[in-house]
Parts: sequence; C-alpha cells; structure tokens
Amino acid sequence: MVGSLRSIGVIDVLDILLVAFIIYWILLFIRGTRAVQILFGLLILMVMYVVAKKAGMVTFQWLVGNFLQNLLVVLVVVFHSEIRRGLAKIGQWRLFGGRGSAPDPDVVDQIAKSSFLLARERIGAILLLEREMGLEELVEHGKKLDALFSHELAVSIFSTNSPVHDGAVVIRRNRIAAAGIILPIPAESGETRGMGTRHRAAFGVASETDAVAVVVSEETGNVTVYSNRSASRVESAQQLREMLVMMFRKEVAPRERG
Repeated sequence: MVGSLRSIGVIDVLDILLVAFIIYWILLFIRGTRAVQILFGLLILMVMYVVAKKAGMVTFQWLVGNFLQNLLVVLVVVFHSEIRRGLAKIGQWRLFGGRGSAPDPDVVDQIAKSSFLLARERIGAILLLEREMGLEELVEHGKKLDALFSHELAVSIFSTNSPVHDGAVVIRRNRIAAAGIILPIPAESGETRGMGTRHRAAFGVASETDAVAVVVSEETGNVTVYSNRSASRVESAQQLREMLVMMFRKEVAPRERG
C-alpha cells in the first residue's frame, strides 16, 4: 500500500484533479436541465444490466448489453445540443483577454429607455445583445440593417405595421445588425414551462450563446432579461442599464456627471 502511494507522482495528481474538474464542470453545466433526468435513466439502466447479468437473465442482458455497447453514439445523439453548447462555452475562454463587444454608454441608455418606452406602449420586442460569441448565424436569417441603434428605429421595427415586427433584432456593439429574425423555439422544459413564445425563444438563444436577451412582453408590458439560462425581471430603465453594465463585465463605463 505504501509502495503504491509512493508511486503516485505529480502528473497522476494533476490527472485526477483534471478529471474531477471536468466531471464537476459537466454536472454544473447540466444542472437544472433535462440532461440530468436522462443521465439518471442511463444509470438505472446500467444497474438493471448488472442485476440481470448476476441473475442470469440472458435475453434482457443481451438487449441492454447491445444498447450499452453503442453508448458513446447514444450520448452524442441524445446530448447533441448540450455538447454543442458546452464546446461553444469552452471556445469563449480567452487566455489573454480580448476586446469585448459592449455598446457605448449612450447606446446602453438608449436600449434601456427604449425597452421601457416599448413596454409602456405594449409593443412586444426581443433585443439580442451580442457579446463574445457571434450571432452571425442568426443575422444571416434576418433583414440586414447595420444601422445605429436609436429609439425611433426600434419603434419603427417593432411597430405592428412593420413587416418584421414579429422577429428579434441583433445589436452588435452600437448598431442593429439585423431585424426580423425568427428565433428557434426550444422544447418545453421545467425552465420554459409557462413562458410565451417570445420569452421561450429568447431563453433558448440566451442558453445556447452568451448573448443577453431583453424581452418586452406585449401582453403585460413586463421587461425581462435572459442570460445564461437565467431570467431577471427589471422594473425600470435605470435598473436595466445597471444590469447590462454588469453583464458586459463593466466594459460599459458609467456616464460622467457634470
């Protein structure tokens, strides 16, 4: 026993710690998603396989054994969205930092004030603020604008008379990159149960990317911010501005008072 312990080197310890960190990160990443229930289902199936093997249940053992032999393929098929999201998150890591995509302070003010002006008029809207992870795939499916963000432009886009009012807009730094973007609707889950179509679509994008989604409800006039699988209801334009500043890692400098 002592000899075995002495044979463990620094590389072995680092190896164990790395594996432990990966397992912990995966569990943290899938927490609160349907992937947890699927993993529990697979675990129960494995336990049943062991029990069936010891009990001599040949047919059941053969059936489950063939299924488990292709477990890697099964995991890729079942967890393809989680794997894609996880790889995208890893791709965001920067060793030396990088230039963010935060809007200027004046544009952040415009976004915050516009959201509540739209809410007061009961005009539904989805504003997607791009961060480190690009949203070009969504932009390609919308009407490209490349126009400086302003309240007047936002109202004209989301007005019920506009042909693109049902879609979302992508804001890239200070400009609206595209409008009229029809977002994919994620499957209903415990997190999205009770959400309307607009909110569920915004939640889906905020879950798959690092974008910040500001949603104005047409029915209630509420303003909700979605980011990283979380939802936050905001009550004022000032609160929204402060939240956006925080989410952009304080890249948006506070406006100077004078």
